[in-house]
Amino acid sequence: MRCAAQWRARRDVPHDVEWAVTDSAAEARDRIRRSAACGTEGIVLVGGDGTVHGALAALADESLPFGVLPAGRGNDFARNLGLTGRTVAELLRRGSLTVREIDLATAGGVPYGSVACVGFDAEVNRLARQGAGYFGGTAGYVACVLRALAHYRPFDVEVEVDGWRWQGPVTLVAVANGACYGGGMRIAPRARMDDGALDVCIVSAVTRATLLRQFPKIFRGTHTSHPACILRAGRRVTVHAGTGHEVFADGEPAGRTPVGFAVQRAGLRVLQPVPATAE
Repeated sequence: MRCAAQWRARRDVPHDVEWAVTDSAAEARDRIRRSAACGTEGIVLVGGDGTVHGALAALADESLPFGVLPAGRGNDFARNLGLTGRTVAELLRRGSLTVREIDLATAGGVPYGSVACVGFDAEVNRLARQGAGYFGGTAGYVACVLRALAHYRPFDVEVEVDGWRWQGPVTLVAVANGACYGGGMRIAPRARMDDGALDVCIVSAVTRATLLRQFPKIFRGTHTSHPACILRAGRRVTVHAGTGHEVFADGEPAGRTPVGFAVQRAGLRVLQPVPATAE
């Protein structure tokens, strides 16, 4: 009902609009490419982080400006850009939008918008995708964290960031284009989506008890003061792990280790509200 009301409310935007509902990421990418070929000036995605993730390759290839009306469970891509559904819907009606260039990150060649991860948080993502206790939003993510703790084991990795190397047992490695994942968890509080760099958060091996105590701090970004937390930033990142650990990006599967990460500065064009002083 809420989604239907939102669709009806958005029919009065001051633009020529064509609506489309897609059933898969591949269909969405195909639709975007065909729209670009027909001269479409911009795309607005209605959905969550998975919707954005699935569309990024086509949006980057076509250099097509896009907006996001967050309607998913986590909505971290929109959160990292400071967007809300109410704000963007209103500004679409008024036509008060501008184009902002942001960076495009890749994990093993797979484009992503916010955060990619290996280790404990990748396991949490796997449980969430399986529906194992995940009922949406931050609370659902926390439920999956508690489930993942039951079989948590540190593992050995080697991480390289622009030539800097670190090796040892870890809890997780997060490679961030934006600060937030998991419905508002500030895993990399210094990350910016337009600085041409990836922010890497390595959490070395800790006990379950320590992980549980530190977990609430991630929502404020204050976990970075713990001695187990190592922060670096760079344009190219490589993670090696002996047993081929799963990699997740924007909550979606993105291969296994070893994996290389890269960032393309200004690789995406995003529709954002015009600041009030500029209108």
